[in-house]
Amino acid sequence: MIEKRQYEVSIVFFLTIMGERLIMKNKRVFLFQTMLTIIQFLSIICVIVLEYYSSEKMGVARYLVYKKQVFETTLFTPEMLNIDTFIFLAGAIICLILLMVKAKGSELGKFISLSVATFANIMGIIFLHIGTQLYAYHFFILGIMIVIVIQYIRLIVIFYRKNSK
Repeated sequence: MIEKRQYEVSIVFFLTIMGERLIMKNKRVFLFQTMLTIIQFLSIICVIVLEYYSSEKMGVARYLVYKKQVFETTLFTPEMLNIDTFIFLAGAIICLILLMVKAKGSELGKFISLSVATFANIMGIIFLHIGTQLYAYHFFILGIMIVIVIQYIRLIVIFYRKNSK
């Protein structure tokens, strides 16, 4: 019974978001928002599939070990990890402040975008420091960064659209 209730809540939540988007007069904005959402989901789903197949397929495990060595010497040096932690922390703080300030009387889309951006920043911090035992660790960090960048683009578009009216 609990699973059915969670399923119903998720459907209502999805329809609320999509209903708000369907009311939009500008179809290009709807298409843009939908494409951004699909890219976000695909980036995380691909990383989850990589992690799953890392224990199932030896070729995937070899590829991930090789990429781990490459990433540790280029993108994920200790200095870069400290910079990434600072960026995630600053992003989470800024999004939390905006969420508290703009939550009163703001539209649902802005609230959801700020919430997702805050959640993604916090997950980025957690994965940077706790998720190191995952095979696809570096890909998780890159996927979270993609989600955060897309959320920031979405927030900029939302704030720009509201301020230009």
